Amino acid sequence: MKLRWLSIFLVAALGAAAPAVAQVPPIPPGWQMERVILLARHDVRAPDQSPEELARFAASPWPAWPVAPGDVTPRGIELGRQMGQFYRLTYGGRGLIQADDCPAPGIVVIWVDLDKRTEYAALSTQGGPYLRCINPILKHQTDLSKPDPLFHPAPSAACPMDAAANRDAILARIGGDFSSVLREYAPQLSKLQATLCPPGASPGGKACGLAVEAPAIVPDPRGGVMMKGPIAIGSMAAELFLTESAEGLPADQVAWGRLADNAAILDVMKVHRLYGDLMEKTRQIARQKGSNMLAQIVAALQDGHDFPGAPDIAQPVRFGMLIGHDTNILNVAGLLNLGWKLTGFQENTAPPGSALAFELLKEVRTGQRYVRLAYYAQTSEQMRQATRLDLDHLPDMVAVPLAACSGQETNNACPLERFVEIAKTAIDPDCVTIGKLR
Repeated sequence: MKLRWLSIFLVAALGAAAPAVAQVPPIPPGWQMERVILLARHDVRAPDQSPEELARFAASPWPAWPVAPGDVTPRGIELGRQMGQFYRLTYGGRGLIQADDCPAPGIVVIWVDLDKRTEYAALSTQGGPYLRCINPILKHQTDLSKPDPLFHPAPSAACPMDAAANRDAILARIGGDFSSVLREYAPQLSKLQATLCPPGASPGGKACGLAVEAPAIVPDPRGGVMMKGPIAIGSMAAELFLTESAEGLPADQVAWGRLADNAAILDVMKVHRLYGDLMEKTRQIARQKGSNMLAQIVAALQDGHDFPGAPDIAQPVRFGMLIGHDTNILNVAGLLNLGWKLTGFQENTAPPGSALAFELLKEVRTGQRYVRLAYYAQTSEQMRQATRLDLDHLPDMVAVPLAACSGQETNNACPLERFVEIAKTAIDPDCVTIGKLR
């Protein structure tokens, strides 16, 4: 039953270095594309927290959502469907997958995390590119009682995710405590505080907004650490305001109408970018949480049969999609020192429905294979307007440079052997549980 429900969502979803601004270039003459592995984030969802939990942080009631906390909304399903059609059009045009019919067995495989934001996305009945043939395509781990180790790696004896060490690593990046970042981001934090709790509006004289918790890095029961305090609360609030806009809520319901426009939301999203950078891209945390995922991407690029859920047949996977969370994308980006800039978003952030693409190309004359990186996402305005994507209305498509391969690239692509070498250097082998790296 879970698989049938999930198929409806996944059909729809088939969505630091200096940031890149260049558009993804066409395939060079004499080259051909052999495979793409997409690491994607789920689309627009309701807040994870219940209204009662969120009430701690704001003087005004939060907007109502059409689904339960954490679930992808019907609007999110529609946005995902648009990205799915874009991928089918794009990679069909590049000769990678069928653009007008169901793919041959094994060519397209989607591996999905089974947390509630993907599981219950199937409440929508939106169509999509491969709806009538999704069951052979959609895959997830068999044991539903355990978190998927790709999307939610757990501590182990070899990879303990020590809370004290992780806390020290984060604090070392900001000067030992929160004072420097609280000063640097004071304008954005003040704006967030005024939005959450306008002067004189604190409920019952209680602490409100960013003042509810003192800044701290504390152990996470799931392993590693979690952040509390103004940066964490501000990050949550800023992303909720962005999500309210993407959901298409009326202007007076987006941040209660207290942020003037998209530029104001973009400004406070600097706090969310900071939070993601510290909590997901700090080097040792990225290695602990992202090594499994990057190892899987490397293995799949080298051999299309080495993709989770790939059928045991001669045909390798040509379009592989890993649908998880922004944390997964940021972990991998932290390992490879990747950066990008998307329209309407802070640099190096992973908006709802976006995807980091690893494209495998071959120079036909020499047989040399290359890896090219790209980032795909709807713009903030496309999300708010639920813009139909087609050849005249494309999402953002930006090239993502691999700084460690600088000087060795050809046509903005890194030789496969060099990419594998870079990835292996970044990965912590003690944190890899999916099999040995080749």
